[in-house]
Amino acid sequence: METTYEKVDDTTLKVIKPIVTKAEENTYDLDFLKQREISILKEKNDFIELRNKELEEVRTLIAKCEELGVKSITEVALSEELIKEEIIK
Repeated sequence: METTYEKVDDTTLKVIKPIVTKAEENTYDLDFLKQREISILKEKNDFIELRNKELEEVRTLIAKCEELGVKSITEVALSEELIKEEIIK
């Protein structure tokens, strides 16, 4: 079976991918598993810290936009549409 692609509507694509399964056998040393757990937790914490910093920066930028009156494209388009409607009336 191959990957198939289907247009659902004007903005949505459906992708169907086959999943191939196989049996896999592994053996693990307990010391390795404990060290791996520590490593994964550290990576997770580092990732969360980085994402929190990025989120803080984005929130600061959004606040500055609001403070300076910078608008989203949707807000501008809606405002322009309302102005057009008022002119037509």
